[in-house]
Amino acid sequence: MNKILIIEDDEQVRGSVSLSLESAGYEVMEAATCQEGLKSHKHFAPSVIISDAVSLENEEGEILRRLCQESAHLPLITLMGTLSDSELGSSSMAPSPHFVSSFTLHKPFTLDELLEVVEGALVR
Repeated sequence: MNKILIIEDDEQVRGSVSLSLESAGYEVMEAATCQEGLKSHKHFAPSVIISDAVSLENEEGEILRRLCQESAHLPLITLMGTLSDSELGSSSMAPSPHFVSSFTLHKPFTLDELLEVVEGALVR
């Protein structure tokens, strides 16, 4: 069974993604922060990590990106929030150009889109 670690600070999004993936037959572990996710990583040994972009903006996020870079078998799916036109113009709200992720999924997304990206990451 493939294991998926979800790192998402929004409890509703985290719970929804987790429930959707569990319903599709995946084993899921949830974390609210990169720090929690990094602690869980060693014991859980995920096949894929899903993390929101906000979590990747801090120091632990950099460690998580490096972990995924060094482990070619461990894809990272980045969940990107939707940005309004005014937010897109703000450099602090724009996606960071140094993100290293295998896949990006823009919120809001459907269950089919989530499963397609996860399956694509697992095939990789």
